[in-house]
Amino acid sequence: MSKNKDMTDLLSNSENDAAKLAVLAGIFSTLGDGLATIAAIMALEDAQQQSNNNNSNNNNNSDGNSNKIDELEKQVQYLTKELNKLKNSRK
Repeated sequence: MSKNKDMTDLLSNSENDAAKLAVLAGIFSTLGDGLATIAAIMALEDAQQQSNNNNSNNNNNSDGNSNKIDELEKQVQYLTKELNKLKNSRK
């Protein structure tokens, strides 16, 4: 009878150990999922920041192009005035 009780205790301990391991595995799995979520959030934030930087650079280039166009318009106006002066001086 003692051997039978020992065998039952042994099986009970094995089931207990298996249940404990299952709980630990669940905890580790949950922690891993949490870390994966944090990594995904960080990747999204980084992508948004890069997108914002690209938009900012494009806006800066547009401003630079606008300034160049304004400067070219001023030069054309100046050259047109000079050309008109030359035409009037020949009359």
